[in-house]
Amino acid sequence: MRAHGPLDGLSVDRDLLGRLVVTPQMFVAGLPGVLAAGDVASVGVEPGRVSPQSCQYAHQHGKHAGHNAVADLLGRPLLDFHGVPYVTCVDLGAAGAVYTEGFEREVRAVGEVAKKVKRMVNTELIYPPTKDADAILAAADHLSESRPEQPVSGSEN
Repeated sequence: MRAHGPLDGLSVDRDLLGRLVVTPQMFVAGLPGVLAAGDVASVGVEPGRVSPQSCQYAHQHGKHAGHNAVADLLGRPLLDFHGVPYVTCVDLGAAGAVYTEGFEREVRAVGEVAKKVKRMVNTELIYPPTKDADAILAAADHLSESRPEQPVSGSEN
């Protein structure tokens, strides 16, 4: 995968995928006052690792960039991005699913247990939980946990 083409005209640092290198506060390195998030942003998540292009990180990037945009405008403290634990959950159709944790992808659950996690991710974490504006804003809170409980209960390895 590569970052979106319109970014090609910017003369700033990029990672190997063409993503904009951002500070821990989600500001584009070399472009004061400009924030980036999601698949076009490359930010450190742990020593030697940057966030992958995934909805898991794009969601968190957005929360932090949004918070810091408002905080910057109001002269309030900015927050550093701290990557949430990396997880993957792949639906395998009738075979169930596989849920892993960490960049080493340690298998934590398989089968129906992992499929329940995948359903929760698809129906609760990626999409707004309701049409209620207060609930949507609460879900967008930059400090909220936006991942399944760790570890997955009832996991079967």
